[in-house]
Amino acid sequence: MTTQPGMNLPRYLRRLMLIASCATPFTAYAVEPMFLTNSPVSYFKQEDVDLMMKNAREVLDSSSPTAKQAWSNPKTGASGFAQVKGQFTATDGAPCKELRVGNLFKKVSGEATYTVCKYKDRGWVVNVDAEPAR
Repeated sequence: MTTQPGMNLPRYLRRLMLIASCATPFTAYAVEPMFLTNSPVSYFKQEDVDLMMKNAREVLDSSSPTAKQAWSNPKTGASGFAQVKGQFTATDGAPCKELRVGNLFKKVSGEATYTVCKYKDRGWVVNVDAEPAR
């Protein structure tokens, strides 16, 4: 039996791969697990993931169009930030935000930007197909 890259990661990190490490309850997308292999998130403990996700939700829920907030866990040395880089209303009427997320663990750092839209029945969801309404 062969194992796929990244499958020796803890279960919560494998789940995190599916949600692209942003905010909950993001829709799961199948993604290549290799992107986490050398990322700060691959070193995170569950409490780090929880802090990162809580921070992202708070930034997304902020009414500020340029909200930015940092988090850190002195017990593990993990830290990061979330920042709104823009917002728009999607063609389906959902409010969307461009969310920049950065994480750090010791000397390993990483950043990514995601389009995230809010739906009444699902909350904040990564939506790679979201386009501004015209």
